[in-house]
This record gives sequence, C-alpha cells and structure tokens, in this order.
Amino acid sequence: MKALILLAGLSLFTPLLHSCSNSPVDEGKVNDIQLDLKSQQLVEADNALGLELFSQVNAELKEDENLMISPLSISLALAMVYNGAEEDTKAQMERVLHKTGFSAEQINQAYKLLVDALGSHDPKVELSIANAIFHRDDFNVKSDFISTNQSYYAAEVEALDFKNPDAALSRVNGWVKDQTRNKIEKIIEEVSSNDVMYLINAIYFNGQWTYRFDKDKTADRVFYTEKGNELQVPSMMLEKTSLNYTETEQFQLLELPYGSEKYSMLIFLPHENYSTHDVIGDLNQAKLNNWLENLHQRNLKVYLPKLEFAYESSLVDNLKALGMNDAFDASRSNFSGISNRSDLFLSEVKHKSFIKLDEKGTEAAAVTGVTVAVTSIGPEPVFDVNRPFVFAIREKDTNAFLFMGKVNNPLRHE
Repeated sequence: MKALILLAGLSLFTPLLHSCSNSPVDEGKVNDIQLDLKSQQLVEADNALGLELFSQVNAELKEDENLMISPLSISLALAMVYNGAEEDTKAQMERVLHKTGFSAEQINQAYKLLVDALGSHDPKVELSIANAIFHRDDFNVKSDFISTNQSYYAAEVEALDFKNPDAALSRVNGWVKDQTRNKIEKIIEEVSSNDVMYLINAIYFNGQWTYRFDKDKTADRVFYTEKGNELQVPSMMLEKTSLNYTETEQFQLLELPYGSEKYSMLIFLPHENYSTHDVIGDLNQAKLNNWLENLHQRNLKVYLPKLEFAYESSLVDNLKALGMNDAFDASRSNFSGISNRSDLFLSEVKHKSFIKLDEKGTEAAAVTGVTVAVTSIGPEPVFDVNRPFVFAIREKDTNAFLFMGKVNNPLRHE
C-alpha cells in the first residue's frame, strides 16, 4: 500500500474595525519593506500562481457561491513539500510554482525574508503566518527535510500516533483552530491508514480600516445578483473620503486601506453588461500591475455589504491542470528528500478560508486591469457595491497578494 502525504493550506481573513468617523487611524511605528531581487521575483511568482488558481477555481464555482483563496498560504505549504521533491517531480513543481531558475536555497531564504518582514510591518495590522508538519511516529523522516523547514519556515514538527486517529485528529485540528483564532475548526476529517504526514500553513489577518465606517449608518440596501434577483443586504456606508480609484472599460476599482496604508483591500466592481467572470478571465500580472499604477485620488461615498463566509476546496485537479502531475501519481512521484521510502505521493491539497466583513472587521477586494479610462463623475460620486464583485488584499511595498476572492451573494455563508 502506498503511503500518502496530505498537504493542507488554509487561510483566514477577519480584519478588525471600530465604528467611528472617516478620519484616519492614528499611526504607530511603521516599517517599510525592501526586498532583494530574488524575494521580489518570488512574490511575483506567487501572485502568478494565485491568479491561475483563482481563474480555475472560479470557473468551477456554482451559481450564487462565494470563494476566497490565499496565494501566499498555498505557495508556502507547497514550498515546504518542494523541499522534499527530486528529479521530475521537483522540476514540475518549479514550473507550476513559477520558480524555475531559483535554487532551493534562494526560494527558502526569500520566503523567510518575506514572512519575517510581513509579520512586523504595521502595528495596526495583525498578520500571523504559521507552519506545521505532523508525521506518523513510525515514519522515518530525513533530518535535512525537517531542519530546512524548521529553519526557513519556522515549522512546528511533531510525531503523532496515527494508530490513535482520534488523538491525532484532535492535535492537528486543534493546532488549526488555535492558529486561526477558532474561526477554522479543522482541516482533516479522518486519519487514513495510508497517511504518513500532514504539512499545514495557516495565515491569520486582522487589520483596522484607515478610514472608519459608522455603524449607525449601516442599513439594508438592494444587492443585485448576476441573474437580476434582488437581495436585501445590510450595507455599510463610508462618508465621502479621498480614496485611490480608477476604472477600465470593464470595471471600477477602489482601494480601501488598512492602518497606516501598508495593506489594502481592492474591490473590482464590474460595469453594467460585464460580470465577475469577465474581470477574472482577463486578469494577469501585467494588466494588474498596469492598472494599479493608474490608481489616483478621488472623493467618494462608499457603500459596502456586510458579509461572512467560509470556503473550502481541493486543489489537486487544479494543480494537475497546471502541470504538476507526478506529485500525485504514486508510480512517478519522487519525494526522496522526505524519506527513503519510494512510495510517497501527495493525496490531497486542501484549502480552507474564512472571511468576515462588518463594522468591526473588513474583507478584501480584487483584481483585473487593462487600458485605464477615467470617466467624469457627478457632484455626488458614489462607489456602490450593490452587485457581485471581485476582491483582493495585498501588502503594498511588496505587492504580495494575501487573499483573492469573489462575492456572488453576501447573505451566503459557505
């Protein structure tokens, strides 16, 4: 019987926001992030993978469903596994992860620099990134694999008795629950007799708005679904504020900053006769960068729906479609960097996320860009998020995208 590796990437986004006026939050000490060339190239590679997976997952989405993925969480979890891959398995992972031309040392060092910088960046934003490796206590793991992931990814490593599945489940899922502040309660449902290792990344984000919504002004407003149905959705209101904005033929883009404006939420709101599918389908790194460069200040009143939802997906088929096939095929996989056993392969890559958007928290806003054309706006310009939209949240010094998602129905919780 072939031994299995379960790879689990999960992310949580629940920003914190106090209701008040639209005055900026007081800033504490803020650290600028300056990445070296390899680290910046790694961020671009992660964003590219995230955009590819986002497009694929969106194409599979059922009507009325919401989605959210974390490119950083997925990339970090796969990077830990990459440290055990060899030969064709390793080469395929490099191509899919857009890491061809990087050495393993460069990848690991770049991630360490990025994660350390993000975690101590903005006092108004809490960002926790944690990694763990749980393995069967009778499974012999190579010391180099363990030490590499401990040194560069600060991975907690623990041997568990998989023959006592209840205890193993309790430990693994308990770690997940702790790292996500009780918002995601579990990542695995059962311990299979073939499972030998779980590699897990968890990201928790909590940020204060720079310009604060007033809870007293939240009220039900109409939200139009893509089929034209009307929903009554509690919506927040931000008084006219100078915010970064631009628009293209397909959509409007608004940037809502957090804290001292190192992190921000991007909202892509399709124009009439366009949909979120149009926005996501046209999205790539070059267009996105071009579009973000054209953001400019505009005074806007903002209406934004409250929402809270969880998302879960297996990414196995998506990664295979991108060319990462050998890792999931027991007859071709090579993870000899993990163990001397020749029968190791990945059986699952599960991704779970949770997001909450309300007056005490916020969410994210997302991507797409091409030719920028700014149209004239009347005396009372309003950015009214009253229809399906794409969102993303990014760190602005590095342009690292932590989360990407789409909201079809703000009232739907999963």
